[in-house]
Amino acid sequence: MPNLPISQILTFDTELSLASSSLTGSPVLIGTITNEPVILMIKNQTSQAVFISDTNSSTKGTTMAVGEEIVLDCRANNGKADNMGFPINTSFYATGTSGTGSIKISILYAK
Repeated sequence: MPNLPISQILTFDTELSLASSSLTGSPVLIGTITNEPVILMIKNQTSQAVFISDTNSSTKGTTMAVGEEIVLDCRANNGKADNMGFPINTSFYATGTSGTGSIKISILYAK
């Protein structure tokens, strides 16, 4: 059974990917996660700065420079909760101008 907050076994989920050539200046869907991440990795492997958001927005999120990578350890920073992370079915969007390369989101989840 996946997504157990007390499990110590991790597995990779399907990587989300969006070609930079698909960017239009408005938010474009990268993909939707199907498991609650323990580790979330966002990689801007494009030739352009991009804005990443978990809402269809160009103001609530973070701008990533060319080649920037963000690793979020959701379990380590949980406070009083078992887990802290993005819920299942969270969609991620990218805003930027067309370029080369891809934006990638990788997830490790508790199996």
